[in-house]
Amino acid sequence: MSMPAGWYDDGSGRQRWWDGEKWSEHVAPEQSGGSAAAQPPTGPSAPSANGYAAATTGPPSSPARVAPVLGFVGLGLAVLGTVLACIPVTFVVGVVVLIAAFVVSLVGVFKKNTAKWPSIVGMVLSVIGGVIGTIVTLVIVAAALVGPTGPMTPTVAPPTPSISAQPSSEPSPSSPPVGEERPSAEEIAVEVQKTFQGEGMTNYDDMPDFYPCMGEQLYASDMSDETLSAVISGGEPLEAERASAEKAITDAVLFCDPNGEGAF
Repeated sequence: MSMPAGWYDDGSGRQRWWDGEKWSEHVAPEQSGGSAAAQPPTGPSAPSANGYAAATTGPPSSPARVAPVLGFVGLGLAVLGTVLACIPVTFVVGVVVLIAAFVVSLVGVFKKNTAKWPSIVGMVLSVIGGVIGTIVTLVIVAAALVGPTGPMTPTVAPPTPSISAQPSSEPSPSSPPVGEERPSAEEIAVEVQKTFQGEGMTNYDDMPDFYPCMGEQLYASDMSDETLSAVISGGEPLEAERASAEKAITDAVLFCDPNGEGAF
């Protein structure tokens, strides 16, 4: 149990003021009669009537607390560094700011007579902000490198008669002369059937409406009379119309056999 405040012998033979918890710096000078003044201090330190300073009533005043400036600075830097670290472009800058926040907060912890909680929060936030910023930046960079991917939709098209990319050095014996009139739909159907069967494509022989439909579609196409006559007889189209001729044949096959029955 602690002794109550009062004047006590401090072990050196002198009377010293005990504030209830520890010895103070106030001592009582010895009287000429050999007895020490044992009256407790009753006012501020000032010369008393018997020639010594009276001790104050209670413990000496503690130093004034200082505002935790470093703690708040470190906390602010930690918040700013966390935001910057979550942006890939400013990630490096954010890491530097977080390191500075940690150092400032650490210094603030050892600052005397200041509140410690801003410095402690700043240190914790600087560490957590670095971890969060690293994770967010890695996720964003990985997503940017992978990029969006769309589903692959396979398409199956029926076979079409091939047109050689290399022009023949000799004219085809079945090629009509230049200036011949456009063949009729019936003639086109007959020539297409001969050409397909000549190339081994007998898939459409069991479809009686296929070749008449092909004749009508090719007759209504944009191919010139010369190219149309050459294509249906297995000849070479004009070089300028090669792409359009291939497209016309493909469109005609798809129109006349929409379910792809002749493709199998």
